[in-house]
Amino acid sequence: MTLADLAVVVGYLLIVFYIGARFTKRAHTDTDSYFLSSRGLPWWIAGTSMVATSFSCDTPLYVTKLVRSEGIALNWQWWSFGIGGLFSAFMLSRLWRRAKVVTDLELAEIRYGGKGGAILRTFKAGWMALLINTIAMSWVVLAMAKIIAAVWGGPKWAGVLGAAALAVSYSFMAGFWGVVVTDVAQFVVALVGAIVLAIVAVNAAGGMESILAVVPYEKIQFLPDMPQFASPASLKFWTSAFGGFVVYASIQWWANINSDGGGKVIQRMSAAKSEGHAFAATLWFNVAHYALRTWPWVLAALASLVLYPNLADDEMAYPKMIVELLPSPWTGFLVAGLLAAFMSTIDTQLNWGSSYLTHDLYRRWIAPNKSEKHYLWAAKASMLLLLVITALIAQMIDSVTEAFKFIIAFGAGTGPVLILRWFWWRVNAWAEIAAMIASTVISTWIYLSGVEMEFQLRIMVIAFGSALVWLPVMAWTPASSGTTLRRFYLRIQPPGAWRKIRWQFTPETLYNHGHKHRPFLKHDFVGWLGGMMLTFGLMFGIGHAIFGNWLLMVGWFAAVFMGLGMVGWWWMKVENIKPK
Repeated sequence: MTLADLAVVVGYLLIVFYIGARFTKRAHTDTDSYFLSSRGLPWWIAGTSMVATSFSCDTPLYVTKLVRSEGIALNWQWWSFGIGGLFSAFMLSRLWRRAKVVTDLELAEIRYGGKGGAILRTFKAGWMALLINTIAMSWVVLAMAKIIAAVWGGPKWAGVLGAAALAVSYSFMAGFWGVVVTDVAQFVVALVGAIVLAIVAVNAAGGMESILAVVPYEKIQFLPDMPQFASPASLKFWTSAFGGFVVYASIQWWANINSDGGGKVIQRMSAAKSEGHAFAATLWFNVAHYALRTWPWVLAALASLVLYPNLADDEMAYPKMIVELLPSPWTGFLVAGLLAAFMSTIDTQLNWGSSYLTHDLYRRWIAPNKSEKHYLWAAKASMLLLLVITALIAQMIDSVTEAFKFIIAFGAGTGPVLILRWFWWRVNAWAEIAAMIASTVISTWIYLSGVEMEFQLRIMVIAFGSALVWLPVMAWTPASSGTTLRRFYLRIQPPGAWRKIRWQFTPETLYNHGHKHRPFLKHDFVGWLGGMMLTFGLMFGIGHAIFGNWLLMVGWFAAVFMGLGMVGWWWMKVENIKPK
């Protein structure tokens, strides 16, 4: 890197820390401001923050490996989460905002009550913060360490420590206000940098025509081919690339641990200024994350197949292109963009994880009724604990992609309960606890036993194996108490199978608690379908335009306009969702 590159990186970091310093006082008013920005975020800040925190420095490395190994279609491994993300937008975003929780784990006691709800909240706080969260942060830190090694050299441990120190120093100071405000700037910087690298890499590879002439056709398809002479009842079908697509698109999106939105996204839904802003933020997040950001990474990955056909570590193709292709000061700009992506994710993960340890464990059980200043110090101490665990895990793992896949599989049995608890009164805390334990045990056994199994088969085994545990547990244990269910219904107004609870109230009682109409799932399903047509239509329309498939482009953009019409119809049908 030249002095000009270094100046860009240092200048960016100074701006970010200046913004964080400006928000330090506002963020440290109380824990509500430190973790939720006092619930005053407009949709465009909340939604852009969702996008920024979902894209870290690990994402382009992960996408590069997918494209280099099996082609564009393998991106359904993460594209499928768009189905669940849009489900959250239309079905759950308003409900989460209505719950008015500090953390999503707090919902356990509101929804289930009693001993079961308290045990679930406590167990899940440790499970999510100390296990899921630290593993998720570890691959982000690992990715940053790889980028640091490619740009500046040095051992892996130095990159891990440097990245970790940078993240925690900012997170201490800024709180959630600083996180979301800088996320907007970080999103722009990271996206512009990714676009610039894609353009430079494609030109260095000889242009799109040269890339399409060299890269095999099967690696450019958006959908994998169905295997010939393989019945859906055969193992060959499910172990094929097409079988993987079927599992990702039909099972993985609802089976995963973030099926109800996921902690980081839920945190921003809860921080939005109204239900309408929570919905608009979540919709914007999905459109931007899947439709707008996919192609710069994919194009750079395709170009790398021409530029570096033989690499021992496919993930290193992306940082190699940064170092070897970009002129000064663009190298510094892209490194700054990756630092932006790294910080927007890590500061969120630390803030979110510490909210679990502080609010759901420490404040709930260890030190209740302390001052807000006391809990702010506890939040910072928990950040240090999380970072130490994260750095140790990052030093032990070698692949961003494999760590990401492990987390997908690890929580693949919990999703159904997380969704059903909103729409069916009979789901109880013991079912959710059983799903978490079963998913943990089955996935750990699969990974530690050395069983040879395709990734998509692991998802199926964990999802359906866990269901064989939590369904009987739910049937054999009692539902939540009538008092708890009635309080939940009055507070949340959930749609679905709640007639037994709804009939216990008079129309006047429901109206006085804000129930202006009976919620209908059929309206939300139309909106959800329209949202998918909008998001995936835009994503594939842009892709076909890049590859010159004009007829397919027109077809997908027609789907975009149909989706917009369906979302507009839903918007008019459902009351109280417009941002105010």
